[in-house]
Amino acid sequence: MAVIPSGQQVAGGAQVPLPTVDVLVAGLGPGGCAAALAARAEGLHTLAVEARGPQATRSQLVLVRPGAQAALRQLGLPDITEGRRTTTIRHVENRLRAALQARVHADAAAHPAAAPRTALCWHTGVVDLQAGTERVVVTLRDETTGTTRQVAARHVIDASGGRLEALGRPARERAGPRHVVSTAEYGTPPWFDGIVGVRDPATHELFLLFPTWGRRGVIAYFDAPTGPRPLAEQVVQRFGAIADRLGLGAPNEPLWAVDVYQRVLRRPNAGRVLPIGDAVGTVDVLLGAGMSTAIEDGADAARSVAAACREASLRGALERLDATSRMLHRRHRASALRGRLLLAARPLVERAWPSATLPDVARAQLGPPPLLWPAVRFLFGRRPSTS
Repeated sequence: MAVIPSGQQVAGGAQVPLPTVDVLVAGLGPGGCAAALAARAEGLHTLAVEARGPQATRSQLVLVRPGAQAALRQLGLPDITEGRRTTTIRHVENRLRAALQARVHADAAAHPAAAPRTALCWHTGVVDLQAGTERVVVTLRDETTGTTRQVAARHVIDASGGRLEALGRPARERAGPRHVVSTAEYGTPPWFDGIVGVRDPATHELFLLFPTWGRRGVIAYFDAPTGPRPLAEQVVQRFGAIADRLGLGAPNEPLWAVDVYQRVLRRPNAGRVLPIGDAVGTVDVLLGAGMSTAIEDGADAARSVAAACREASLRGALERLDATSRMLHRRHRASALRGRLLLAARPLVERAWPSATLPDVARAQLGPPPLLWPAVRFLFGRRPSTS
């Protein structure tokens, strides 16, 4: 898609109008990919931008919930997890991004003389956003060269995970207690089947291990109890000490810890910028619903934008967008409530795991809780089917 900077003059002094798209998708995580795929299926002129590169790197373990499974099937992706219920966010992102790129390339091959209706821009971030009643003027920056350009979008789907708050978008508010976790991926092959873990009854810490895709390594997850302590640095030190005791080797990425307290917008967003996923509200990691909720949000938002584009009146279009924004907000409010309830029940969840004194733990002390998989099936549904 040829883009001309705003304000460029042509012969006669006329100003070139901004290139315009039906929808700009800001962020290509799982939710943004679902939005871009659904927008393409609806025939919308779509520009999808991602500040990072095309290869995902996040190693967090995720669960694919039934609602997300249904949304992916509607997008023609019934086997995104290849029959697994649990996988990594990197695996899902890479498969969704590959599917999106393949469909964009197929469209270009099928209609080589036509301008592409879907365009992808990697290493491209949103640095300014001016929302009006009829369009949104978005300033984009190439993160590799630093150059900027402007695009006019009839609608924006904010899949940035909340990063557009720095540009003046409504900020999310705390909706849950402090909860510090740490996770990392290691190249050590798993010596166990399924998921194993251990708890420290004195400190109420949890340490879990999951096999990666193809059993080529393990993902370690360290969960500190909710409350005013500990500091992220202390969690990283404890996590590293446990990993050393278990002989996991060096992590694939530097260890980090983060307070994953829940945040939600105070009220639904109004207008042509439609936030989805974490931009509406974060979901506590114990609930395992963040990625799945984002996928559902993305598909719903894109279909709402398509319906708004078909509305005969400006009022009708904005009312449809507002109704979708309220629906997404209710979904995230409900998830935040479930997250708080699960955190309140964390002491019961914790007691299901074998006990040991951390960080002095041996491999033989790790094990699964006896009712793990019946509980997973009850909470998250049956294993996804393969195509």
